[in-house]
Amino acid sequence: MGETGKEEYKIQSFDSETQKLLKTALKVTLEQAGPKGCWVLAVFVLSADPSNVDLDKVANIIVDQSLKDSVFSKEAGRICYTIIQAESKQVGQSIFRRSLLNRLQQEYKDREELRTRSLQAWICYVTFICNIFDYLRVNNMPMMALVNPVYDCLFRLAQPDSLRKEEEVDCLVLQLHRIGEQLEKMNSQRMDELFTLLRDGFLLQEGLSSLSQLLLLEIIEFRAAEWKMTDAAQKYYYSEVTD
Repeated sequence: MGETGKEEYKIQSFDSETQKLLKTALKVTLEQAGPKGCWVLAVFVLSADPSNVDLDKVANIIVDQSLKDSVFSKEAGRICYTIIQAESKQVGQSIFRRSLLNRLQQEYKDREELRTRSLQAWICYVTFICNIFDYLRVNNMPMMALVNPVYDCLFRLAQPDSLRKEEEVDCLVLQLHRIGEQLEKMNSQRMDELFTLLRDGFLLQEGLSSLSQLLLLEIIEFRAAEWKMTDAAQKYYYSEVTD
């Protein structure tokens, strides 16, 4: 078995049936690691064999897990990319990608209801869709179909009620660090509009915690420096957050 595409993913344990399904889709070796409930999926990308599994079911399992597991939502993009690449090479189809995007669209349409029902699930969804945007490519470019949905999610995180919640501000800043530069290249006007909201929130909004103010200032300066963190800024913000 070739190991040139080996990657590791830390996830919470699935039930035995789901583990079997994912192992079939990915041809993985599963080893218990770390605290109870955590696993490492050693994925052999070039040996993945998605043709013998229900990829629609796999897509739904991955989305479901992403909505309830904040750690997995950060890693799921690589797993999805692995399956999509293998399916394209070996089967010449895109069943998994189509199922994944359909499910993401469904959750996107219900995003306000999702946020109302569970703030954690909402944050996991934003993390997941940004993760997918980061990994999925068409002709080596981010998927245009995801640009506006991702922006809409980030705009929601920039609304006054969200800026008063540290979890949402933290999510917003993390995603902008990860994909902000890519997003701006795809639609700079919307990025300008988003940062107008963030500057107004930082300067004018009442009720922001000191941590939220610090995070907003940091991301404003980060973009102003062309999406780069200077050594001085890194030292300052890191010391402020840890103090």
